[in-house]
Amino acid sequence: MEKKILYKPSCSQPSPLTCLSVDLQGKRVACGTRNSQVILVNAKTGKPLRTIKGHEYMVSAAAFVENGKRLVSSSWDCTTRIWNGANGDQKNRILRHESEVKALAVDSESSKGAAGARDGEVKVFSIGSLKCIRNLQAHRLDISGLAFTSDGSKLVTASWDGSARLWDLSSYDPIRTLARQKERIRSMTLAPDDSRVFLGLHGGKILSVNLDDPRDTTEITGHTDIVTSLSVDATGTLLLSGSWDRTIRVFSLEHGTQELMEKSWTGVSSVGWGKKNTVYSTHISGSLVAWTS
Repeated sequence: MEKKILYKPSCSQPSPLTCLSVDLQGKRVACGTRNSQVILVNAKTGKPLRTIKGHEYMVSAAAFVENGKRLVSSSWDCTTRIWNGANGDQKNRILRHESEVKALAVDSESSKGAAGARDGEVKVFSIGSLKCIRNLQAHRLDISGLAFTSDGSKLVTASWDGSARLWDLSSYDPIRTLARQKERIRSMTLAPDDSRVFLGLHGGKILSVNLDDPRDTTEITGHTDIVTSLSVDATGTLLLSGSWDRTIRVFSLEHGTQELMEKSWTGVSSVGWGKKNTVYSTHISGSLVAWTS
């Protein structure tokens, strides 16, 4: 794939980019920064469209909602916030947590979101009002991944405590434990058909786990350091991963093969799919990179 540095601040010491989200139209990329901002970038030209300010500490996750009209973000300032996607207005809608927020997921169909914090608690909230619907004490340690199933009826959670769980969102009871192991889970993504969850581990391995039968587990190797981010494409056939080992890899879930994309110059903090199989990645160097085939 061809690499293009899409966006990089002109200052001599840019703040590291920490996360990304691509809107449904593939026109904008929202990048969170370590210095508490969210930068909206034109996905084609790399032109910065707007800098959203309001968080007081590192932005850990961001997600476009309502067809890109609004943006939800979470931060180590112990808040989740929602913004107008066009002008960055916030209207004082803030969901407060007891500790740093480290993971975020949204479900447009049910208009629900979920934010997970360092204390292992997950808040399920209304996207419209940003009011908490339910508190789940889901894990013992940091929440490192969240994902709604495609019908919005269930939630998958993953944690530094080495476990992943599936939750029923009608009763808010756990359905089953999907993984229980000693190594920290550092990232997570769910297949589009809800068949499998992919767990990125502290040491570089990726576990593929069947949601219906957790005994059906496959180990994917290739990375040599923390798997920081995972994303499955819309077809459910390609798994994208980024790591502190400075590499981005694409795994074929059909054929069991993998492609090593060019090694980056700094650690990869986040990866995501755009339109026409474009891959976006954010880096500790402060760069947003676009990869096209």
